Amino acid sequence: MPAGWVTVLQMVPWTEVIKNAPKVAEGAVKLWNTVSKKNVDGQVDVSVPLAAIDELTELELQAERLARAEEQLAVLQQEMLQSSQLIKELAAQNAQLVKQVEVNRKAVTLLGVVLALMAVGLVTQAVALFAV
Repeated sequence: MPAGWVTVLQMVPWTEVIKNAPKVAEGAVKLWNTVSKKNVDGQVDVSVPLAAIDELTELELQAERLARAEEQLAVLQQEMLQSSQLIKELAAQNAQLVKQVEVNRKAVTLLGVVLALMAVGLVTQAVALFAV
């Protein structure tokens, strides 16, 4: 059974996988760097320095918190776009691998049929040879 896996792995379009690997790795690094800069608990930091609280009215305080929340939303949207691009690239590579596996499956099936026909021919020749 291990020989089957070796054959499948030999048929993988490794040149395409290797060619696309740097792009995928770069996208993963960018995504990781962006995600790792976030707060550990994932909450938006909307605090205002204590000295500024006395000077700000409630409306100004809410406006400041809203502005910070909007900034965080923009960052999250950018991260979502980066994640989507990375997923798209991984899906394309996965599709290539699946396509190659399907080609390999058909080739192995055809090879099995040819081998079975050759075995039948060999048995027929052996019977004819010994019948004489």
